[in-house]
Amino acid sequence: MTSHPGRMRVVTSALQAAEQILTDWPIKEGEVLTAAKHALLSCLEGNLSSGAARFAFIEAAKEAGNYVDEPERGPPTGKSFRWQKNKPRRRREVGP
Repeated sequence: MTSHPGRMRVVTSALQAAEQILTDWPIKEGEVLTAAKHALLSCLEGNLSSGAARFAFIEAAKEAGNYVDEPERGPPTGKSFRWQKNKPRRRREVGP
């Protein structure tokens, strides 16, 4: 995502995404772009998850016609994902 056609830029943080979207973005206006700007700034302030800000940034990149090398995912649900289910603990029986 650069102003140079054919060049790729890797964005690895909310700060880099915010810098990119505020300084070197191919379009200046757009509903999705505005939402992404707010999402990234909220993330940097600690008021929004990085997953939600990432989703907004990717949607803004698509709106601007930028190529995104990313597997398709839905928006974050806010729920944590557990890889393993914990077995219920057996209660100890207390003797007399």
